[in-house]
Amino acid sequence: MAESDPKIYEAIQFFEQMLQTMPADRSTLEFLALAYEQTDQQDRRRDILIRLADTLLAEEDFENATIIATHLKSFTDYPPACLAAERVETVVHAHRTMQAAEPESAASVPQEEKAAVADVVAQPARTFDDDVQALTHTASSAEMDLVWLWIDNEIIPKDICMDVLHVLTDRPTTSEPMLVSALAIVDELHPELTDTIMEAMQRLAEAPIIPLDLFDIIPDVLTLLPRPFMQIRGVLPFATMANDMLVATLNPLSAELKQEIEARCARQCHLYLIHPKTWNDLREKLIPNV
Repeated sequence: MAESDPKIYEAIQFFEQMLQTMPADRSTLEFLALAYEQTDQQDRRRDILIRLADTLLAEEDFENATIIATHLKSFTDYPPACLAAERVETVVHAHRTMQAAEPESAASVPQEEKAAVADVVAQPARTFDDDVQALTHTASSAEMDLVWLWIDNEIIPKDICMDVLHVLTDRPTTSEPMLVSALAIVDELHPELTDTIMEAMQRLAEAPIIPLDLFDIIPDVLTLLPRPFMQIRGVLPFATMANDMLVATLNPLSAELKQEIEARCARQCHLYLIHPKTWNDLREKLIPNV
């Protein structure tokens, strides 16, 4: 994306306003850090990284806080950035020292607990069924759960929710990967309700709505997930921040989906809500050969 594109600044303004109401929201801080980097606003990126480092410390995510501290050290002429980096190192060091000084030794752990831990360690790495029908079945179950959540929270009329459930239930069996998304179905049948649903989902999931078409997507990130999985589940990884991954999705309320993405990528992910039309446009552009 060209730096002169004004749309990216509109997106930045949107997330800056969001940050005013959620000043310690990790996902928003990460998004702004990425956006400032893409628009070469280094001073703003620096200030956001300082806030992000403190947020990570508050969450006790010391691994990623250390990575952010490394970025902050590059701002050698800005004392607050240097102090923030030192603060991270001090807290992380103190945490590790406390862990090392814990009085309970391995010998005091009951044998049954040791055996349980050994069983977990010995378990093979998780495998995934990437058969199209298996992925479709899992996606359909998650999307039906989402529709029932809409019903329970009275987000849209129940009769429309029942129509969506019927569409999900009556999907034809196919060997081709096709998107399974309740939100996309509503956007096709009742587009006037899409914004209402997205606003409610954003609030319930605490997942910002991302105008992803305004940003450059790092191509290498797209290789972290199988193409059929992305197509069927309606997800699109678009960037990494420290060791975490930022993912746009049509269903940020699915805990199962988030867990599977993290298991597949072996890293923590942060979900953002994306409009179905934006998802479809980017899907055709970025993952056309599924």
